[in-house]
Amino acid sequence: MTDIDRARASGLPPDRLGARMLAHALLEFTQVETDPELIDKLIAECRAIGWDEVEVLLLHCQLLCRALRNEPQDRIRESSDAMVSAAQATSDEIFIALSLAARALFVVHAENPDTLGEDDGELLGRAVSMLDDVLDGGSNLGLRAVELPVCYVEVGQAYHRMGLWELEEEMYAKAAGTLDFPLPAAARHVHQLTRRVLVINRLENATALACAMIEMSDREGARHVAAVAVRPTDVERADLPPMWQWEVRALERFLDVLAGDDADPGGVSAEHFDALAPSTWPGYRACLLLAAAVGVHDRGDAVRAARIANRAVHLLDDYKPSIQTLALYLAAQATPEGPALRYSRHLASLRWQARLDVLGAARARLAAARVLRQGEQLNRQAYVDALTGLANRHAETRHLARLRRRAPQDRLAVVLIDGDHFKSVNDTFGHTVGDEVLRVFGMILQEAVIRPTDLAVRLGGDEFMLLIDLPPGGDPPQVADDVVRAVALHRWDEVAPGLHVSVSAGQAAGPAREVDQLIRAADENLYRAKAGGRARAVLIP
Repeated sequence: MTDIDRARASGLPPDRLGARMLAHALLEFTQVETDPELIDKLIAECRAIGWDEVEVLLLHCQLLCRALRNEPQDRIRESSDAMVSAAQATSDEIFIALSLAARALFVVHAENPDTLGEDDGELLGRAVSMLDDVLDGGSNLGLRAVELPVCYVEVGQAYHRMGLWELEEEMYAKAAGTLDFPLPAAARHVHQLTRRVLVINRLENATALACAMIEMSDREGARHVAAVAVRPTDVERADLPPMWQWEVRALERFLDVLAGDDADPGGVSAEHFDALAPSTWPGYRACLLLAAAVGVHDRGDAVRAARIANRAVHLLDDYKPSIQTLALYLAAQATPEGPALRYSRHLASLRWQARLDVLGAARARLAAARVLRQGEQLNRQAYVDALTGLANRHAETRHLARLRRRAPQDRLAVVLIDGDHFKSVNDTFGHTVGDEVLRVFGMILQEAVIRPTDLAVRLGGDEFMLLIDLPPGGDPPQVADDVVRAVALHRWDEVAPGLHVSVSAGQAAGPAREVDQLIRAADENLYRAKAGGRARAVLIP
């Protein structure tokens, strides 16, 4: 029974990691077969549990599913809106970037896009600037390393739809560079899938660019693109499904002819052509024909090249426009050059120049997004703790000053949290695990902050504070209890086998303008919690 079959029978796996891996498996499955009912069911289950990052991946599946089924644009936009919202709830820039790239690919750049104030260049610029910042931070990303290459691939596919093949290859190169980042054993198979996707995507990208260059009569440029195209290693080739191996060989055959590395450039292997019959895209068979057409054309036989190219035309669609256009271009050369052929060349020149203009604009958008992000990062670094993403001491000082000026009737809860025996975590499991524990603390505390006026602060080390605005009247919520419980229930064995973590907390509530007294009271309650055996909260008024 496959993971998809189990999901149909039993829904989401009970553990968060298992659910995350299922979402990746479902994304691969959806590219072959769509099951909207299963996707919708899993999204509903995920929302009920509150696994935001899993929801993002499942919504990605839904977005792809609706696009493949040619559903109305408002339905596709609905999935994209939900994906962006879920990504923002994770506060993880990898998932946010994935949602932006998917939006550019499926919504903004779709036919008849229903968008206001959005464009794919701006969305992709923001996504790439986020991903590059993550990449610059090093390879120690934990489970986040699963999605980083997936995000770069999504951006690359969006650039492909725009005909910006140079930027597409840059994204694929970055994706390939992250595939050796350390991952838990249970997640490594996702990188294996990404490797396979990159093999065929990079070859298709080189093929598309080379086709466009031939149409522009830049045969030497096409030869260079074909010669430097990234080919799969023997290990990567052996890992491909059998049909993918035939498809890859078709693309390589075309590139070999362009590069001048084929001894029989005008031939078409009947065995290879027949083997591609079950492929989901007839264009791979067309690539074999186009390879022969280009080879014959290079030898000066334009009429025979046109006949071969005309056979390719009937196998092609809009999936890879530049390949289709090259086939039409070569087929048109069956007759002596006349006004129609000159007209087509003129249009090709205009299209190429327009593409270069868009490419230049896209690069400018990337540069602008990086500059803007650097400014935002500098401002953010002044008030945000780099490890946990919580407010730092500078932000705390600024917030406390505001609280001291609040109206007498405004009420506040102060919660102080301290890790129990946190030094032993670092000593036993290492500082890498210790840092991941602190990041989890940060995520848990962020979930306790529900109003814009609330603040979660890392005071230093494993010491944290929550400043929670309270509604008028009624008893204050037991936030400290909720935090202690959330830490206790977290699946720490997914961070490191044998790891157990707990916290102690003290809470005090009262007038917001008396925040200094409330902090002292919360500190006393924290001391009582530790003295009482730790892993508990004390809320004595």
